Amino acid sequence: MELMTKYQYTYFIYPYLIEEGKYKKYLQSLLRNKKCKIRFFNKQKDIHLYTYFLPNIREYMFWSFGLTEKGIKDFKKLDTTVQSTLLAEHECNIFNYDLPEYIQGKVNDSNGIFFEISEIKIVCFKSGVCFLVFKTNLENSNNFSDILNFNYKFREINSISYNLKEYENIKIQSNSFKDVKDISLLIKEIVGKENIAKKANIGTEKFFVYSYACIDQKDWNENTDTDGLDRLFEKYRAALPSNTQIINDEYWTKGQSNELEKKVLYKNKYIKYGFSIGSTVLLTSNINTANFTVVPQKFESEYLYTYLLTLYKKILFNKLNYEFSCNMKEAENEFLDFTKKLWIQDVTNEEFGRRMEQNWIENLELEKTFYKLKNEYDVTYKKYNVEELSKNNKVTRVIVAVILLINILTILFALLF
Repeated sequence: MELMTKYQYTYFIYPYLIEEGKYKKYLQSLLRNKKCKIRFFNKQKDIHLYTYFLPNIREYMFWSFGLTEKGIKDFKKLDTTVQSTLLAEHECNIFNYDLPEYIQGKVNDSNGIFFEISEIKIVCFKSGVCFLVFKTNLENSNNFSDILNFNYKFREINSISYNLKEYENIKIQSNSFKDVKDISLLIKEIVGKENIAKKANIGTEKFFVYSYACIDQKDWNENTDTDGLDRLFEKYRAALPSNTQIINDEYWTKGQSNELEKKVLYKNKYIKYGFSIGSTVLLTSNINTANFTVVPQKFESEYLYTYLLTLYKKILFNKLNYEFSCNMKEAENEFLDFTKKLWIQDVTNEEFGRRMEQNWIENLELEKTFYKLKNEYDVTYKKYNVEELSKNNKVTRVIVAVILLINILTILFALLF
């Protein structure tokens, strides 16, 4: 069953960490990079974001909404050192990265899946948790199977396994790069050499996948074989290649509807949202006009930023878990600050946006991780206080001993003289 698409895009999200105390310097390096431009948000142009997010979250992620045009101009006049100092005080900063232009065009047009990278964002949080976000589009292909193969292949483009999977015969090529392996070099350029993601147990071998595809109504309408569509959608949701054989039927058999609802969120008959721990996908049919106009715009703006915020919480938990064993006091302050400013705050009042967020929370097991981290914090905190108390007692005993010794010497001195 081959589906034809009318419109599609995929965002690939790469998480990384900046070491404690080096965040301001990293922001300065981005500001000095001529390809990087700080993203300023405008209430009129970005009204959809302004009205979607609640005030506290809006201030947390999009502080520049509070700037006037004069304020932006004044900021741009400042030295990069001053700019980085000011930016480092905000919870989140977003940059756009301009792609380099290569003269070389496509190679071997008949061999491979061609794509373009139409946008790159750099999202940096004050805690040092950052995301590199690529927006990609397929070129000269309307086959849904190509989207499946491309998503599967590209998500591992920065991993060792990318070169080990050539036997799969899935080849991807781009206008933007002479060799797609150069994307790894671009990642290193933006991320920098020092990255503590591995120490914090954060997987960077595979990108997170955030993908949208609109199917031609001739392939998805009231007469469509829903079983076949669900099988393809399962591959899409799980970022599997098109030739994968689906053996387990639990996601589409009528007797397993409850299991299906855990993996798929339906908004209406011709929209399917799918979730996994490493991906979020949206499949629609152009039988409804809104499905290829309003829906994809909202998916890559309000919902994308909500997803990034949820991923941020997940990555930050890993970072804090690592820091509790390295720098208890610093981690404690960061954990308490996060709980107050973000964890207990509602993101939006939009009903469906809240449902989307809840699905991400469940798939990423955020609540489970939070309470596990909180318990570890409580244990570490008690141990830390016991150790500090023990140190203080030792110091106190030394001070008392010194005082006693001084008193004894004073008395002896008085008796002798």
